[in-house]
Amino acid sequence: MIKELLKKIIVSAGLYPFLLSTKKKYFPSKSDIAERKILSEREKFYSQFIKEGDLCFDVGANLGNRTEIFLKLKAKVIAIEPQKSCSRILKAKFGNRITIVEKGLGESEGTNELFISDASTISTFSKDWITSLKETRFKEYSWNDSETVQMTTMDALINQYGKPAFCKIDVEGFEVEVLKGLSQPLKVLSFEYCVPEQINNAIKCIEYLAKLGAIKCNYTIGEDMQFILQSWISGTEMLMLINSPGFKKNSFGDIYVAFE
Repeated sequence: MIKELLKKIIVSAGLYPFLLSTKKKYFPSKSDIAERKILSEREKFYSQFIKEGDLCFDVGANLGNRTEIFLKLKAKVIAIEPQKSCSRILKAKFGNRITIVEKGLGESEGTNELFISDASTISTFSKDWITSLKETRFKEYSWNDSETVQMTTMDALINQYGKPAFCKIDVEGFEVEVLKGLSQPLKVLSFEYCVPEQINNAIKCIEYLAKLGAIKCNYTIGEDMQFILQSWISGTEMLMLINSPGFKKNSFGDIYVAFE
């Protein structure tokens, strides 16, 4: 009782984040140490693409685990996150250190229906994505709520904020629509893949990006921060790889595309 009362007092006084960070710094638990290792690996990985002062787009920022890394690399971050609950957390965590765009990204401006899951990481604009996954890997989750969200495009963001040195896209099956709102090559971008259920989505992403210019590709599996391929391959080679039996066993990860 006393412990809970004390916690409420600390939270109401605004001291909880400070005390928690102090505890993690000076008295880390095993999970804290593991988290530090993950953050260090991510920072090292993304430093390949992001230098101090670079502009980064975090499309589908969610709770900001990638935004946090981009800030550690001293980048300027535009976090695109349409979920109100997530954008509130982003504001609380990062304040004015980032710019939050509380909209969805798509092929054109307007509105769209966002299907809200009981796990914020799998909320999506894509009915097809939900249909293909809800009976398999996400059968314990539901999408019972929805809300109408303002949409903008990648081109509109570039016109407003500038062209990013790196753009991360993680939008649960809506990647093709996000990319269709981009009419120009970027330096480097990544998008999430989910196979075998959404293999056609990954193929369409590569095909669209190849229309914008010559590309080279690499990929990671799951949350591992290391490239699988020793050297980058062409868009055509990446399409062949995606269609291979081995790639379809990867479950999920990210495909990285650099414009040559």
